[in-house]
Amino acid sequence: MKAEQALVLRDLITRDTIKLEAQVSDWKEAIREAGQLLVDTDAVEPRYIDAMIRTAEELGPYIVIAPGVALPHARPEEGSKRISMCFVTLKPAIEFGNEDHDPVRLVIAFSAVDKDSHIRALAGLARLLQQEEKVRAIFQARRKNEILGVVRLASEGC
Repeated sequence: MKAEQALVLRDLITRDTIKLEAQVSDWKEAIREAGQLLVDTDAVEPRYIDAMIRTAEELGPYIVIAPGVALPHARPEEGSKRISMCFVTLKPAIEFGNEDHDPVRLVIAFSAVDKDSHIRALAGLARLLQQEEKVRAIFQARRKNEILGVVRLASEGC
């Protein structure tokens, strides 16, 4: 097992991987905001941001995975350096074109280095997103520590 396979959600979400109340004009800018956190934390090369946008353009708004939540990502070979995830809350919420789950209030940019090593972190994210009260707390967070607390609580027992 690779060392990165042991990474869980609480290992990936840190003060440096959170941005609160980003003001953007459209879904592409929302992805750019989130992608820039991945670049700033040296998780991806800058070209990865364009790859996330291109993927969403080609495949549609499937990245809106739950009410108010988008998970943009690209293929590892498009500039990923390591497993990473970042949370960007949007104010106001933005339409991504997904009639079931728009508008988006939380963008979770994600990078992986292969097809397997990120599974545990994604499983933790899925568990978190199934808990409406925790998602609501993230939407309403005004301080990074609030999000870190939610992630820590959601990760207990994982």
